[in-house]
Amino acid sequence: MAKRVNESAVPSPRIVALSAKWKLPISMLLVLHLLAVVAEPFALFTRGANGTSPAALPIRRTMAPYVELGYLNHGYFFFAPNPAPSHLLECSLKSISGEQSRLRLPDRRAQWPRLLYHRHFMLAEFLHQLHVYPITEQDVANTPNKDLLNAWRVERARFEMVRGSMIEHLKHRYGVDSAEIFRLEHRLPSDVEVFRDKVPLNDERLYVLLPDALIVASTSNQSGAQAPEAIPSDSSSKPILNSKVDAAEQVHP
Repeated sequence: MAKRVNESAVPSPRIVALSAKWKLPISMLLVLHLLAVVAEPFALFTRGANGTSPAALPIRRTMAPYVELGYLNHGYFFFAPNPAPSHLLECSLKSISGEQSRLRLPDRRAQWPRLLYHRHFMLAEFLHQLHVYPITEQDVANTPNKDLLNAWRVERARFEMVRGSMIEHLKHRYGVDSAEIFRLEHRLPSDVEVFRDKVPLNDERLYVLLPDALIVASTSNQSGAQAPEAIPSDSSSKPILNSKVDAAEQVHP
């Protein structure tokens, strides 16, 4: 049986009221924080061909220190409604005996759980964003700005350093003598390909090899890229099914 509580013995809650001198600064801080939260998406979604909108630029500049300190300027580049092409790594591996194998990263069937797939996906995108095509003698002759050439060389060296580190990891991980990494773009199908030709999103025709050179637009190729001859064909290579690799990491074609 429930015991009756004497209501008079229960202490009443203590109400703390802020004075007017505290209400005003706290309200101003809240308004500034909300303004900082809104400043970044407002600047992003009003951006046009000429840059950030004049209406959003003063707010973004004023709130920049607080926005960047609080890391409030991330997560606004959503995939929808206009997703961009994704990028993968096409790896060609060769053992000491001459046996060739291939590896594509990321692979949602090979990397599990999903977080592991996402890590491989970010590595592929990271290498693609770092890419700067090598400087040729013609580029040197056509670029009188020495500072630009030096910056170009530094960025190219950074790309080669990261790519070289990935190659060394592949050689160590799969026990091969040599490895090559190529950038692969998974382009989006056109309306005609989707509605008329019924091309699935994972169709091999949507994967385009990007050369390690300046990409020139072509009418025969939507991305303008030419496939490097160094990539082995399906007849001369096989997907990796290395016994040293865990079942969750096995790579399928």
